[in-house]
Amino acid sequence: MVRYQRDDAVAVITLAREPVNAYDDAFHVEFQRAWQEAKHDDSRVVVMLAMGKHFCVGANLRDPRPAPAGATVLPPEEELHLISSVVKPTIAAVQGGCIGGGQRMVWPCDLVFCTDDAFFMDPTASMGIGGIQSHVHTWFYGPRLAKEMIYSGMRLPASRMYAMGQVNRLYPTVEELHDGARAFAHEIAAQDPAPLRQAKRAVDTTMDIMGRHYVLSRMAELLDPLPPMRMPGPSEDA
Repeated sequence: MVRYQRDDAVAVITLAREPVNAYDDAFHVEFQRAWQEAKHDDSRVVVMLAMGKHFCVGANLRDPRPAPAGATVLPPEEELHLISSVVKPTIAAVQGGCIGGGQRMVWPCDLVFCTDDAFFMDPTASMGIGGIQSHVHTWFYGPRLAKEMIYSGMRLPASRMYAMGQVNRLYPTVEELHDGARAFAHEIAAQDPAPLRQAKRAVDTTMDIMGRHYVLSRMAELLDPLPPMRMPGPSEDA
């Protein structure tokens, strides 16, 4: 379901559960192992691609498979930390839909490349959930757009994300997307890795000073169920 390959100094993680790359615990075991390998080997850049029509449509609700016996699945916030803790430059290449929890695979990557028709979406409010478990929407979409996305379940086109500076490059086709992501990765990999690590740490530390780490470390509290809403009675102020 998730392939890990080396292309010289570039590590390539490929989501290969076509056509839509829906995830379950079995998928996340392979996904997290791939990122662990990318974190610890001698590659210089990591590229994450997806096969099929969609990058990831979220959870596999039809026939979810458990993790293999003895395997450990990191919870969502720890998976986010795993990807963001990779000191090498990371690039996510997204085509089609990046829906629900599929977004949490992309958010911690340094750069995001998309096809022109790619979109991001979180329909979980209609399922009785106030956003996916790793609630980092506000960091990537801003507070108003994050609320609009979650309230309505609307699609957020990659072109709009590009205009906001949250998507780095747009490509007309999946082939050009994958070729472009790989080419850029090799371009970066040819550089001295030390200043790249330093630059990544500086940007990420700045984000943590602004509160990102606080949000991730208090994920469970943010998504704690709220008490039932009490409506004012006729004699009370509305």
